[in-house]
Amino acid sequence: MDEVKKEKVDVTVMVTCFNERDLVTQALDTIRTTMALFPHTYEVLIYDDASRDDSVRVIREYIEKNGLQGQFELVANEKNQGIGVNYFRGAEKARGDYYLIVHGDNAVPKDQIKHVMKLLGLADIIVPYYGTRLFSRKFNCDHRNFTRRFLSVCFARLVRLLSGHELRYFNGLVLHRRENVVKYRVPTYGLGYQAELLCRVLNNPDVTYLEVKIHNFDRASGPTSAFKRKNIISVMGSLFRIFRGRFG
Repeated sequence: MDEVKKEKVDVTVMVTCFNERDLVTQALDTIRTTMALFPHTYEVLIYDDASRDDSVRVIREYIEKNGLQGQFELVANEKNQGIGVNYFRGAEKARGDYYLIVHGDNAVPKDQIKHVMKLLGLADIIVPYYGTRLFSRKFNCDHRNFTRRFLSVCFARLVRLLSGHELRYFNGLVLHRRENVVKYRVPTYGLGYQAELLCRVLNNPDVTYLEVKIHNFDRASGPTSAFKRKNIISVMGSLFRIFRGRFG
């Protein structure tokens, strides 16, 4: 059993979950149907970050009902750690050569995950972007509300200014070589983790990346935790370290 556990897989999909009882199994279904389109071996690590609903029970029942033990694994935190902490812990635990995050709110449809996965192996990092337009629907693949789009545009512009990197977007469904995630781990728990990681990795001129345009949607139900005070403070810390890293 230990030997099976240590076997490498092509891709580790890390799923975040915090109070996603009504959506997380849909996200898991989306992952399974998408990955079935590819020949890659994969595993799924689900990090429940001390949900206050019964997400843990729902996930455990899903894994057992579908016979996914060994391929799908639930890590249930006793205390809330933050998405950044869980992301990097997942990378250390993972067996995949590549590492992909999918959020448990099922906001990204199967076809959009497929666009990212089709580019696996063509670069060290595959970075999605949405062609966000604030006041125009033309060529706009970002279907979130205006406030979310506005903040996203401002954040991306600020990161480009501070870092010198010209990515269109610095978050979302990013596919990394897992070894880079482990090597360039950043000390943040909040939502700036991906931008900070991308900037740190891309400070290495030997790292390659490709950008792919996909569609993005608001979560189907429930509030987002993006605007909580602790997340805002964490993002400010990430922005500071991104700027410092440019000249470090």
